[in-house]
Amino acid sequence: MDMQMIYSLFRLFSGEEDTQKYMPLLMTAVQEVKASLRNADDIQEVRLCYLAAAVANLRYTQMFGAREKALATYAGTAVQQSDPSHQIHFAEQLVHSYKALCSDLIQEKDFFFVGVRG
Repeated sequence: MDMQMIYSLFRLFSGEEDTQKYMPLLMTAVQEVKASLRNADDIQEVRLCYLAAAVANLRYTQMFGAREKALATYAGTAVQQSDPSHQIHFAEQLVHSYKALCSDLIQEKDFFFVGVRG
């Protein structure tokens, strides 16, 4: 995977300028995507860069969403920023969209069989 492209996409998705301080987050997202590959030969597929950046953005949003949820205004009646759950929802939707785009490259672990007796 092209790390420069992942940095650029993460910067685009998160709005964060300094991607270097989030290097562990980005590397973890890359490892997560690599672990879900069906075929290791597909590692250079460009779509995987988008998926890795979206996963990193989701983790980034979850991390800051949890922190912002605890922050309140001086009066203590309203949160300082918009509701983090909306931001997390959109980040999750982005990951789902890129997983769908990469569905032929990755194996989904959320699938299970249910048996029904007749």
